[in-house]
Amino acid sequence: MDDQPKVLPQTASDFFFNGASMREPVPGTIPIGGLKEDAAFFTGKGADGQFVATVPVPQNEALLERGRQRYVIYCQPCHDARGEGKGILFQRGNVPTASFHDEKILKYPDGQIFDVMTNGMGLMPSYKWPIPPSDRWAIITYIRELERRRPASAAGARAANQ
Repeated sequence: MDDQPKVLPQTASDFFFNGASMREPVPGTIPIGGLKEDAAFFTGKGADGQFVATVPVPQNEALLERGRQRYVIYCQPCHDARGEGKGILFQRGNVPTASFHDEKILKYPDGQIFDVMTNGMGLMPSYKWPIPPSDRWAIITYIRELERRRPASAAGARAANQ
């Protein structure tokens, strides 16, 4: 069994005309999961190249819960539980971290937040590989929910103080 005819990757071969043991894929072959026709879903940009205004997937409680779970794992350490940018980096290293309640970020279209998560910005690294696109959209849904809840909680706090 130690000495048997077999092809090892990246080795030469006398059998094939080009001398390589590995075969080229058939022209036009697309890997599983490689056909990304929905540009808005995979890039956060529409056909016109502009960021999409809203999340391009149906929003429901399951998506919101998935977003909450992924937010706790990937976002909360830096942006904190309320999205105010007062996470561990700010607390221990005084590293400026964006708050999702800043006027600038509130005005971002959802596609722009997706783009920032995908490619990174400033001190924030890219999360293109650890977070799949569907989870990035779920996180954005949760972030928008955090933004919606904050004005209501701030109004309730003001009413309690009066």
